[in-house]
Amino acid sequence: MSPIIEDLCQVEQPILTVLTPSLNHGQFLRQTLETVVSQSYRNFEHIVIDGGSTDETINILKEYPHLKWISERDGSMVEAYRKGFVMARGRYIIQCCVSDGFLDRQWFQKCIDILERDNDSSLVWGLPQYMSEDGSLLNVSYQEFFSDPPPQKQAFLEFWLATAFCFPEGNYCVRSDIVKRLFPGDKSESYFQIHSHLGFMYQFMVNGYCPYFLPIVANYGRIHHDQRGQKLRDIERPAYVMYRKRIKRYMNDLFRRRTQHVFRNGRSEIFDQLIPEKLWRLRRQIWRHKILRSPVVRLDPYTLAQKLRRRLTSAIR
Repeated sequence: MSPIIEDLCQVEQPILTVLTPSLNHGQFLRQTLETVVSQSYRNFEHIVIDGGSTDETINILKEYPHLKWISERDGSMVEAYRKGFVMARGRYIIQCCVSDGFLDRQWFQKCIDILERDNDSSLVWGLPQYMSEDGSLLNVSYQEFFSDPPPQKQAFLEFWLATAFCFPEGNYCVRSDIVKRLFPGDKSESYFQIHSHLGFMYQFMVNGYCPYFLPIVANYGRIHHDQRGQKLRDIERPAYVMYRKRIKRYMNDLFRRRTQHVFRNGRSEIFDQLIPEKLWRLRRQIWRHKILRSPVVRLDPYTLAQKLRRRLTSAIR
């Protein structure tokens, strides 16, 4: 293919926007940026929303002329993301925290391929892997999904109602108009502002959009002493409890027929709905997932005992 034709093909590809919130994690920033630059899909824009870092972050950002970035104090994580949404031009959006990155060099391309050809799907997600502070790869999360994947698209609703599963925020790729509309704002419930990705996922599911799972280790999430999840554990944990309560309330409303669930495609058009005659099957599938995916069923006795011991130790402390 000649360079001219290749450039024309490149223009026809949809733009993917990568959003990276940042604050004083310059020690990890360059590696994160390089994992984005290394992606095979080239028609992307990378926006860094920096909260006013005082370390080497700004100097590193200046080394990458393709970046769009701002650096100013944010009132909250929701505010930072909202700034990024305003700047984003992409048809699709994927987020990547400043200490995280992508492991599969084809991940952007695989997400785009699904969303471009399958109008019923509005979000693509894969598996994350932990990384230590010094850069060593650790456990892959949800390894059981390789042999027993969760349901796809419409059927994911029953799995979500049963498990309150959360999309790995470090790799899901979503249609931009949907995430911009459903992501929490300053008028959202306080607990969804505290843990904004839970708020987005809740709205994504109750509004009837469909996810698509790829059994691929897509990204890494770095564990380090100053990570947000560790610093805000006491604040984010209650938000997760409220997330589960909202799911339970929504499920009860469905079965008591106080609300009706519809399914929407990528253009936000309703293409199916849960009629009363289908509720009995939904209830059966929810219980099936609760039983078959219970840790008691899935874990060997030794691993289960270890988990219980850690929880008891944590509770005593």
